[in-house]
Amino acid sequence: MPRHIRSVTARRPRRIAKPVKEAPPPAAPAVPSLAAELSNEAELFDALRQAFQVTPGVPETPERTRERYAWAIESLANYLEDIGADTAWVERIEELGWALEDLTTGVQAPFLKPGDNP
Repeated sequence: MPRHIRSVTARRPRRIAKPVKEAPPPAAPAVPSLAAELSNEAELFDALRQAFQVTPGVPETPERTRERYAWAIESLANYLEDIGADTAWVERIEELGWALEDLTTGVQAPFLKPGDNP
């Protein structure tokens, strides 16, 4: 990612890390104008449409699907950056996109490995 910078009857509870209580509250984003906000949304929707559009003649392989999700995640990161979201949030979203992209070359980020990781 080039960047400047079910149907089941019972669900298992998610094991998600709880937020750190000592973390400082996020800074309030700058209030963009309505025109800029609509432009940002339009760009996001266009990028997501491109990432997920059907491509006749191109087989939908696991690698292709991962690429689609990586493009969508990059689009989301760009949108968040454009609207002034906290930089840490943008970086974490990007980290997920990079991890998906790395899977194509066989590199697996530690947070994507199944099971309990120390």
